Amino acid sequence: MKEKTVLKTLRLPEETFEELAAWAQKESRPFDALVADALQAWLEARREAALHDTLQAASEQTRFDYDEFWDGVEL
Repeated sequence: MKEKTVLKTLRLPEETFEELAAWAQKESRPFDALVADALQAWLEARREAALHDTLQAASEQTRFDYDEFWDGVEL
C-alpha cells in the first residue's frame, strides 16, 4: 500500500528548522523523512496520553467504596 503524500506549508521557528536540518544531515537522512518520523512519534505519544486519560476516567467512574461494593449483597 503506497502512502499518499500531501504538500502543505509548515511554519517553523528558524532555530527548530536549523536543528532538524542538522539532525537530518548528521543521520544522512532526508529532511522530510526525519520530520515525518518526529511527527509520528509525537502523534503516538499524544494517542497514548489520550488513551491513558480515557482509561483513568473510566477507572474513576467504576471505583466503589466498601459500602457501595457490598450494598445489597447477602451472604
